[in-house]
Amino acid sequence: MMNKTMNTGNRFLDSFKRILVRFKEAGFGIGFIKNLPKVADYFSDRNVSFLGKAKVFFSFVATLIYFVFSIDVIPEALFGPLGFFDDAFMIIWAIGIIHEELSKYKGPQDPYERSGKKIYKDPNIIDDASYSIKDEE
Repeated sequence: MMNKTMNTGNRFLDSFKRILVRFKEAGFGIGFIKNLPKVADYFSDRNVSFLGKAKVFFSFVATLIYFVFSIDVIPEALFGPLGFFDDAFMIIWAIGIIHEELSKYKGPQDPYERSGKKIYKDPNIIDDASYSIKDEE
């Protein structure tokens, strides 16, 4: 019984440590702010996996719902200032997840998309092809 309790406690602490490491890698929120301009491109880019987009969307929505609804894990009314720890935890968790996904994103891979110009591309024209011409002997 004691061993099972220790394993559960260790798993909880490991999860908490991962969340804090993500937040630290996000520069304590500074990296998150720097990555915010990428959000529109991130969600509109077809090369980004659905799972990555879902993680960013879910973490944002879950945090927003947590703050909008009055459900609290540690209510401020009962525990005073200690009640803000769960709120801070949700923000730290969301910033870490969103920063982790957005920092992997390098931007649109198509040079025409990256420039912001929508250029018509003829499907019969091959760009970026290398070739060589050899004389017949």
